[in-house]
Parts: sequence; C-alpha cells; structure tokens
Amino acid sequence: MEKDLSMRIGQRLRFYRQQRKLSLDDLAELTGVSKPMLGQIERGTSNPTVATLSKIAFGLQVPFTAFLVENPSVKIFRVEEQPLLQEDHGRFQTYNTFAAPGVPLETFRIRLLPGCNHDSEPHGLGVIESITVYSGTLTIEIGAETCTLEQGDSLSFSADTHHVYKNQTDNVCEIALQLFYSVQQ
Repeated sequence: MEKDLSMRIGQRLRFYRQQRKLSLDDLAELTGVSKPMLGQIERGTSNPTVATLSKIAFGLQVPFTAFLVENPSVKIFRVEEQPLLQEDHGRFQTYNTFAAPGVPLETFRIRLLPGCNHDSEPHGLGVIESITVYSGTLTIEIGAETCTLEQGDSLSFSADTHHVYKNQTDNVCEIALQLFYSVQQ
C-alpha cells in the first residue's frame, strides 16, 4: 500500500510539473525541495514527508491532497482506503477524508498517539486551519501561543505560521482538521 502511494504521488508530481512546463531545477527553486529529492519522489523511490509534500503543493499551488486522492468523484472513503501518511515515528497519523479539484477545502482525520510531537511548516498566506478534538487532549503551539484542547473543543487560526501538534497524555488523541484556502489553489 505504501509503495502504491509513493508511485501515485510520483505520477501526480510529474503530471503537475510537466503540465506547467517546469524542469526539476525550476520545481526545486519554486518549492525549496532539492532536485534529487524531487526526482526520487517522481520515480516513486522516496515517500515524502507531510512537510515536503506541503512545500511541493504550495509551490505548485495545488491542494496537498491532489497527490493522494485516487478518484476525487468518490463520495465514500472507507477507512482502509483513506490515504495514510505517518510522521514522528508513526505517532502522527494523517488520513485524508476529503479533497476535490477546484474546491478550496481539504479535510483530514488525524490520530496523535501518546508522546506525539509533530512540527508543521507554515502553510501559504490566506490558509485557515480549523481543528476539532473528538477524543483525548491536544496541545497546539501556534507561533508563541500554546493552546490545550479537550474533547469537543475547536480552534481555528491563520496557518501561515509554524505550529506544533502535541499529545502529552497516555491516551490517543483524534482530531478533525480542515484547511481552507482563501485563494483557490
């Protein structure tokens, strides 16, 4: 499944790069991701991190999930079919639950296992992030501000600053996360 995801991401990256008539050098300059890494991703030999894929998506001005969703017209995403990306040694698990071309919204179900400490690079200007905690406790650092959210709590913020998701408890924390793009990407 992970190899299939790597291949899908690589194929989509090549499609978007060639559609825009960009060389790998051009894309590296546009995204801040090295040319060798971009080449590995295109060939499906490297599975990019969430941060790397976010940089690429922002540079190409496409939603992050444009690389993950197999068929955007599908309305039901069974849990076993949802694209899964993991970071922080598997403690930060991101499942894409909605994305569609031309719709300036992406939604995710995220599980933070105990001890999770996930850094998120700033998203583009005008991106709003909205979070709702469904179980557990989430601590989030947004720039210099720290917020703790309990089950049922929600938070939204301008996501153009560095932010960190933390689960400092012994229980799994599950959240819903939405990214709203003020300018259609």
